[in-house]
Amino acid sequence: MVGVHGEKAAEILCPSARCERDAILLGVFDATGRLGYIRPALRIDDEFVADATKGRVPEERFRFAQPCVEDGCRNWTGERCSVIDDALELGTATESLPACSIRRACRWFTQAGPGACAVCPLIARNVRTADPVTD
Repeated sequence: MVGVHGEKAAEILCPSARCERDAILLGVFDATGRLGYIRPALRIDDEFVADATKGRVPEERFRFAQPCVEDGCRNWTGERCSVIDDALELGTATESLPACSIRRACRWFTQAGPGACAVCPLIARNVRTADPVTD
């Protein structure tokens, strides 16, 4: 798969995945709902998943990444991820790109370039339906 900048990616990652073993922990949401990124990339294990599920729903507190499943996701249009397209239409971009650990393999970056990174910290996962949303 080739990204918007011509790089070859072995695996394209969804930056709005579930809290499951081997997912990448991208960041932690602060009290305002903005994502603070974690570097370097951390893969979570069963112990993290067990601890994270003891309190609020993990996806309300953390952001995870896993391989993009394309047609296996309800946000896939057949060609693109609709989450980042919707976020770019609705979101207010940050002034600088976040220090993201998956940028080169990120579905949203591959699809929309730096603009995706600018709105990414504002995207929260809708845990009631387990689908990413932009509000």
